[in-house]
Amino acid sequence: MSLDLYITSRTPIRKRGTGVYARENGQTVELKKMEEVHSHFPDADLSHISVYEYEDEDFWHGNITHNMNKMASEVPIEGTKLTLYDLLWRPDEHDFATAGSSSYREYMLKGYLYLRTYKEELLPLNPDNGWGNYDQLLAFTLDFLQHLITADDDFEIYASR
Repeated sequence: MSLDLYITSRTPIRKRGTGVYARENGQTVELKKMEEVHSHFPDADLSHISVYEYEDEDFWHGNITHNMNKMASEVPIEGTKLTLYDLLWRPDEHDFATAGSSSYREYMLKGYLYLRTYKEELLPLNPDNGWGNYDQLLAFTLDFLQHLITADDDFEIYASR
């Protein structure tokens, strides 16, 4: 199981990709270039795969294993009763529905900065089964935050869990 977190637009966004997905660093990502597809599937017949343009409502989509929810739950958001878990896994339950929420952006930044600052305290929370780790949660949070900051204010936030 995993968390799929989205920043979506009400109108389609033009994109390029291959339609081929792979697991990288604990996340499912679309391979955007043929070189990436070849490196992931070197012995496969890829004659039917190509880069194409398409429209999609997703401005950003990230995926991370649910195994990281314990660590995210231990990342407090200064000045609130929220945790990084609340912001990533349950934004809708805390009235964070759009990217334009300045408090949501501020809280996400605080969560990211806490992750960076308290690495040693959080490392023991890495899942015992090896699925997910601190570095993956840090990268996922940073990627989401960077896209959140650049998203249009009316773009929606959606977590599928």
